[in-house]
Amino acid sequence: MKPSPSIAIIGAGPSGLVFARLLEVNGITDYVVFERDESSTPGLWQQGGTLDLHGSSGQLALKRAGLFDRFSKDFARWDASRMHVLDHRGTTITCFGEDDNADRPEIDRLQLRQLLLDSIPAHKIRWGHAFANGTSASGFRLIVGADGAWSKVRRLLTSAQPSYSGKMFIEGRLLHNNPSHKSASEIAGPGSMIALGNRKKLAVQQVADGTYRVYFGLVVSESFHQHCGRSGTADLNGKTEALRDLLLSSEFYATYASQLKELVGNAEGPFRPWPLYRMDPEAVGWARSVAPGVTLLGDAAHVSTPFVGEGVNCSMHDAVVLADCIVKHCKRETDLTISVGAELEEALAAYEEDMFVRGRDLIRRSSDSEATLFADNAAQQFYNFMSTFAAGKDQGE
Repeated sequence: MKPSPSIAIIGAGPSGLVFARLLEVNGITDYVVFERDESSTPGLWQQGGTLDLHGSSGQLALKRAGLFDRFSKDFARWDASRMHVLDHRGTTITCFGEDDNADRPEIDRLQLRQLLLDSIPAHKIRWGHAFANGTSASGFRLIVGADGAWSKVRRLLTSAQPSYSGKMFIEGRLLHNNPSHKSASEIAGPGSMIALGNRKKLAVQQVADGTYRVYFGLVVSESFHQHCGRSGTADLNGKTEALRDLLLSSEFYATYASQLKELVGNAEGPFRPWPLYRMDPEAVGWARSVAPGVTLLGDAAHVSTPFVGEGVNCSMHDAVVLADCIVKHCKRETDLTISVGAELEEALAAYEEDMFVRGRDLIRRSSDSEATLFADNAAQQFYNFMSTFAAGKDQGE
């Protein structure tokens, strides 16, 4: 019988797939990726939007994975870094990302996933493995939890769990024939627009096919997602229209400029709820002795709210650091697997020492940005922040 792989990667998101690819690049082929999705074909609630990849993290990961050239040629939208910021009255506060040599090209989430999937042998991905109903797998020397905010692997290392931030995004779309597509193009162009004020956020972002995603950022209870529905088509349509009426009421966007309210009125459903969770930064960490041979990547280790735009970048950076530590401490020269025991624990300890610091910092900075973006005078606070940031760059800080 063929022996079980040495490495189990739980989750085929960006961090898990980058880590798998980096193992391949380094000649370590004795791994398997378990993913709960039934296939790579996205379902209704798995479409996702677009991501900006940063030079020192996301782009670095693709370079190390040997995928940067294809990313640059086929997917990277270098002109999509533009951000147009308005207040709730529709007045421009600032625009950035156009003339400051921004090195944060965009790629759709689904495109990034497919780019990574194409770089890994298809038989290394085990689809439809949620490890539910008593199913299990065993015999691994290393288990890497890359299974997101509600990680099952995390429970082996710590009892810490994410908590609801009090913020939620509701996602809709503007297709090419939508009455508001032209308006979105004028205010967001190939990039994005955010309107801030009165403890709410409205964002529009172009994706690769030229359509737009619309995000309504709300301060609401965790149960608010029930307004979106998740069952049959008729129910979803009914929920979408009822929620649209609610969003246009005095409780939410009634005080926003008419041009902005039109985006709410014309956004296409079914609306997708995105409750935002975060870990307590002080809870990010565990003793290496708790579960030898087990570690976490990305949101499984340090889920944060997305308000500094670094979640996926930090997760991909995690994968780079872990792969480097595995190669340095554990790679055998005589075969395509890894050593175990002290060498593996040294590798995981070195990785986690780096990851804990970056993960805690990301959560703290995201929480600070969250407080700014959902303030009553968020537009002015954001402008003050950007002015201070720009002044620091001019002074070389």
